[in-house]
Amino acid sequence: MATALDDLLDALVVPPAFARYDRITDASTLSDMQAWKSRLLPTLSQLDVSSSPLSTAEQAKLVRVLAPLTVTAPWTSSKSRTLAATLLATISPTPALVTYTLSNVVKPLFAATPHPRLHLATARVLARPADTQDTYHYQPWKDHPGLEEVLRWCILNTQSPTYEQIWPLILPPTMTFLDDYEVPYKVLGIRLISDMLTRVHAELLLRTGVDALLFTSLTNALNHLRDPSTPELIRAAVPTTLQLIDLTTPSLFPNASPFPLATNDTRGASSKNLSISLSPSLHKSLTTRFNRLSTLLSSSILGTVILYSPAAVPSDPAPIVDPFLDPEHATSGSESEPQGAKRSVNAPHPQLVAAAQVLPLAISALGIGTARFLKGIMPVIVGWLALPISNLTADPSEKDGKPSQSQASVDGPFALHLASLHVVKVLIDTCPSRIARWATTITDGLARCWVGCADAASTSTVPPQLGVLQGCLQEVAVELAKACPHVVRNEFTQLLEFDRMLFDGLVGGICTSPGDDPTFGSVVATGNPGSATLETVQGSHQAD
Repeated sequence: MATALDDLLDALVVPPAFARYDRITDASTLSDMQAWKSRLLPTLSQLDVSSSPLSTAEQAKLVRVLAPLTVTAPWTSSKSRTLAATLLATISPTPALVTYTLSNVVKPLFAATPHPRLHLATARVLARPADTQDTYHYQPWKDHPGLEEVLRWCILNTQSPTYEQIWPLILPPTMTFLDDYEVPYKVLGIRLISDMLTRVHAELLLRTGVDALLFTSLTNALNHLRDPSTPELIRAAVPTTLQLIDLTTPSLFPNASPFPLATNDTRGASSKNLSISLSPSLHKSLTTRFNRLSTLLSSSILGTVILYSPAAVPSDPAPIVDPFLDPEHATSGSESEPQGAKRSVNAPHPQLVAAAQVLPLAISALGIGTARFLKGIMPVIVGWLALPISNLTADPSEKDGKPSQSQASVDGPFALHLASLHVVKVLIDTCPSRIARWATTITDGLARCWVGCADAASTSTVPPQLGVLQGCLQEVAVELAKACPHVVRNEFTQLLEFDRMLFDGLVGGICTSPGDDPTFGSVVATGNPGSATLETVQGSHQAD
């Protein structure tokens, strides 16, 4: 029985060639990989793990083989994934099995290249990097596609109280994934870290110094901006960094303003009492939280990703010319393109779209502290809104039905504009007391984007997501009018005076008619979500 089981498991091991599947061009190798994939489901069907009791070593081998088959990858199909997950669920994840899998299956693959910042026996952070050979010179673990799923199985099946026992076994390989020089492996490492943060205690991270190491590695990952997987990296790194910050330095006021509104009589006393109530350790934790959130927002997102990412994909990128190529036999850039291929004009850069989509997460976490960065955020957001509307057509695979707002905001032609509007809405909610001075700037961005929508609507091919973008512009205009009532009688009225026919759909329902008294007390939104219709409550208006 053992021999038959070993033979089946050996046949189910994912071939190493799948680790470089996207770079293989050899026809025979691709044919062998496809043949293995076609045999996967019949071989899995022959596997019977409940007929007889299995030893710990056999169970660990099953985990090693079945875990990579449960993930969506080039070597699996939907049926094979379902069957592999069913077989894997029959294995009881005991602490002994998890420890054996990490010690005898995972650890040997990473022994040749230990992480230079971790102590091998305790997984504590070293004061100085260890004097080891080049970590990237020899990496045998990369010849085992799906190995990260074995690590994930161990991470998710370890209870919090027992994490300290397996800490030296589980952290080094996870950090090796995270700090690898190839972006796809970094993405896998970030997802492993995210899973680990849902199980591990914050005290263990703080005591071993791993919290600072993880923060440094996660923020440094955002420096890799020249890889096709960079947008995926950004969408994974920022939420995981925020997850780490919330775990190790939790906020005292997660759902409310940390400082209640104080009157003139209690303003000084309330601040004094609050400062006295903070212990040194709590003050240090809050300071660390603020510094890390500020670093993530200012240095990593604004100062790295957004600063060094182009706004749009070039319509006709210059061909890459080999300097050693004979000019007489060099081909032009147009000949290297497949015949009939069409490039998008003014398409937003994918990694800039990803940065815009994660920016609200960092702003919400920092809260009112974002006000110190408004000078760096607002011009960028308004610049995105002023970008030309892309003339992309709908995805051929998309049905004729109206696209949802979520689909349009993630990967549609207006993804950058929609993400920018979401950032503005979050800023209005987060820093309402500082938005008034930026009202004119925001109105300028809304107006320019609205004009771009009007131009796109006048073309022969109107993108189906255009209505979604126009609805979001109306919603932001309503939110801005609520936060800054003076904008209605100033900036919005000026837009209507300039071109009522053009801007009536944007702010026409918000402003009073020219003959009415422009003073009012408050603005109340009515109608369905996305509607710009407002009721004005007449009354005296106090200046901001």
